[in-house]
Amino acid sequence: MRKLTSYAIESGQIRDLLAKLVDGSTGIQEYKSCFYELGMALSGLIWRTQALGDGTRVTLACSSEDADWLSKGILDDLQSRSVHPSLAVFWNLRNDPFDNRQYPVAPIVKSYIESSEATEVLIICKSIISTSCVVRTNLTYLIEKINPSRIFIASPVLMGNAIESLKNEFPKAISEKFSFLYFAEDNEVNQAGEVIPGIGGSVYQRLGLESGPAKNKYVPEIVKERRTQKAKL
Repeated sequence: MRKLTSYAIESGQIRDLLAKLVDGSTGIQEYKSCFYELGMALSGLIWRTQALGDGTRVTLACSSEDADWLSKGILDDLQSRSVHPSLAVFWNLRNDPFDNRQYPVAPIVKSYIESSEATEVLIICKSIISTSCVVRTNLTYLIEKINPSRIFIASPVLMGNAIESLKNEFPKAISEKFSFLYFAEDNEVNQAGEVIPGIGGSVYQRLGLESGPAKNKYVPEIVKERRTQKAKL
């Protein structure tokens, strides 16, 4: 059963976007657009916390499949408010060791990370958080390199036990920095391991991307653009 947050209950636009993600007839481009709009809305929630302001040093982190849509929505909205985050993109290879879905892992196979040493606020986003293994892996990597005072974990949809599961993976001194921002909480999983209704199935398929090892050949447009911009400086 799906439980909406108070913000989603109040916003017809958010409910419509979540419904389009679930709808199997939603085309690839519209599906991408939904994530972009939801990213902008999540950025608005972050802004409401008053944790950000002119000059706040921010790093925005995501997985490669989320970079051009969900993450870009967050990035564009923050930049419109004169906050200019550094970007960290990770290519993860999620798998279930020994075919055991209870203990999934998501090692990083490559990354694109801009300067983030002085980060005060870390924002890590994901299209959906279920087992939290990808977020855990990327978050662990970043925490070893930076020491943010606040950590926002943002996702349109998450599994009901994801928050407690992720917090339990870190020392209290770290997990106390976490703030979770999301619009819907689900508590059912199908035989394929997909959250129901979640985001309407496999995000790779719905975005028109290949899954498994093949997806890690994809380089997000936002990474190409920012590499080009930095090369010109």
